[in-house]
Amino acid sequence: MTEKERKKFNSKGIFGVTQLSYTFRPRRRPKQLAGKREKYHHSLKALAIRERKIHIVGSPELKMEGTPVYLDVEGLPDRNFYYLIGLRFRTGRRVIQHSLWAANENDEKRIWKEFLGVLSGIKKPVLIHYGSFETTFLKRMYQKYGELVGGSRLAEAISSAVSEVQLWVKEGKKEIYAFRVEEPA
Repeated sequence: MTEKERKKFNSKGIFGVTQLSYTFRPRRRPKQLAGKREKYHHSLKALAIRERKIHIVGSPELKMEGTPVYLDVEGLPDRNFYYLIGLRFRTGRRVIQHSLWAANENDEKRIWKEFLGVLSGIKKPVLIHYGSFETTFLKRMYQKYGELVGGSRLAEAISSAVSEVQLWVKEGKKEIYAFRVEEPA
């Protein structure tokens, strides 16, 4: 923030990040400005800090080559056991969802093989997940059961799995405000 902008906010009685965060008001953009970049909002950045959330300016357009396959995994990390693998993808106009369940540790290998079977039936799968838990899952299962042929389509899809937020950042067309505020000691 420049000195001029800071003085402008100070003249309005806004001295802190919390005060600034309450000044953000989302506005509807005119159609003529749809192609132009949104201006930088210090108040939105302050709002992201206050709420500890990610705020995206505009509508993100995710462009990827291949079929996006959304992956969600549930498990017990302390026991190194994964009991549910969820997959969701689109083929044509249909949305297909698979829920692969393991009742115990012995079923874990079975659901891993089923997961690989589903992926092998998808043309150019691109795995998309929402956090580091899925990345850890993919690495651990590959180390545990490692039934992928190096350089294969499946191996490539698993090694290049990306987080949804990473895709938005990779696009670089929209501003993303994500801030982490340390807790006071």
